[in-house]
Amino acid sequence: MNLHTGKFSVKNQIPIPAKAMSDGRKSRRPSKRQAILEAALALYADGGFRGTGLTAIGARAGVTHAAVLYHFESAANLLRAVIEERDRRFNESSADLFTGDALEGLARLPEIAHFNIQHSGLARLHTVLTAENLDPESPAHDWFNQRSRAIHRMFVRLIEKGVDAGELRADLDVDVEASAIIAFMEGAQMQYLLDPDRVDLVSLYENYTHRLIRDLSAGANS
Repeated sequence: MNLHTGKFSVKNQIPIPAKAMSDGRKSRRPSKRQAILEAALALYADGGFRGTGLTAIGARAGVTHAAVLYHFESAANLLRAVIEERDRRFNESSADLFTGDALEGLARLPEIAHFNIQHSGLARLHTVLTAENLDPESPAHDWFNQRSRAIHRMFVRLIEKGVDAGELRADLDVDVEASAIIAFMEGAQMQYLLDPDRVDLVSLYENYTHRLIRDLSAGANS
């Protein structure tokens, strides 16, 4: 499930310079840059992008504010790097989830729950940054909007494949069904993050997936 959607769109973004993106010639540069990135991943998950200053990120990483700017040039570029790193880690674990037959792909939905439990900080980061960028003027709104549409297209293609193969009902509204799956995923994650002691995310996904396959499968009642 590769969720890469292309160029990150941030209003008034300063492109990341080559010196920040390269491996660097100084042996200490990659480790400092990674420490800053890890600090931002953790702090954005707790306080969001708007509530976290570069000084706080530098303090957690053990570097100065100037060092943060040296490696990322701007807060917008650091936000970009955080989002891309979060998705890189997710994609490493889920790239093959929705390949193959439609029913096989849908049956793998609970793997997302396992990932979110094992990496709860990344799950929280995704939810916090998504909510923070709902407004069209927010710095990463366009990126999250493009990402949402890409995931929707992925599920549309998966369902269409199932319909064409005779696995899924021919009368399905694939756009609606794809949107419903995404709505479940986002809502389930929110419930789990709010009350992890009450919500068994894996069981929630497993029950939903069982009903989804039952209702969408060819031969099911309309």
